[in-house]
Amino acid sequence: MPIDYSSIDRVFDLSFGKLDTPRARLEFPAPGTLSEELNALIKSGEASPVLPHNKWQMLASCSVEMWHRSIHSFLWSVTLTETSPLWASVSGYYASHYVMRAFAHSMGIFKSFTAKSAIQIKMEAGQFVLSPFKGKGEHPFYWNAVRGYSKFATNPLFYDNNERDIDSDAAHRTFANYTDHVNSFKPLKCSDVAWAMNYVEKISHFRLGSTVKRPSRDEYPNLQDVQILAFQRIVTFNDFLDERIPTNRFWRAHRRPAWCKDIMLFQIEDSGLELPSAT
Repeated sequence: MPIDYSSIDRVFDLSFGKLDTPRARLEFPAPGTLSEELNALIKSGEASPVLPHNKWQMLASCSVEMWHRSIHSFLWSVTLTETSPLWASVSGYYASHYVMRAFAHSMGIFKSFTAKSAIQIKMEAGQFVLSPFKGKGEHPFYWNAVRGYSKFATNPLFYDNNERDIDSDAAHRTFANYTDHVNSFKPLKCSDVAWAMNYVEKISHFRLGSTVKRPSRDEYPNLQDVQILAFQRIVTFNDFLDERIPTNRFWRAHRRPAWCKDIMLFQIEDSGLELPSAT
């Protein structure tokens, strides 16, 4: 079943709206809260299970938490740049993948590992109705779900990130994970915060524009391109929510995580450094 994008903006607005009231709790729910709720609804056997009204906000909070996960993965990729190209490649890719999940969850799109089902939550007759369907594997599922949204359909950051395409960060992750004799090990040397801050600032000076350099698997470890893409996707999510819900209480409370406030930039400096076009 193809994803129906006709109600995803409404799902987004209502789920974040539930967290924008004076009595809304601003902390994140317990781990697994959303997946457990969705899995139980799928297993209930109902033809069109309904997500209870008091659970709608979990789509929004899950989305923001997934974005935090992306930031955390990106910063570890940066920290490991010099000492472990292998794990810097893997965590750099996952930083991008978690952004895709953040976007998808905010739209009411979810892939359940336990239920082995893809799920779209649609607005029907004033209710959030679950529509389970068979989807591709988790990674292509989330990437394709975001690419199908009209706002991102032509955005070069959201290309078809297929691990079989040698010019993709997915292929970079797969190469680092599964290729034998990679042999890219160096003595352990943990970067300090000042070094990481300078590295992130350097990445922020690459222009967010129409040209994006895809990391080539044949140039492994092509870390900077992997990390630039991850950073720009993180910033794109930030800008998307800033544009859609600039005064939302929950978003304002979590848009600048305390654990990275001294190291993470959330803007592209636009210094004029243009990324080479992808070939």
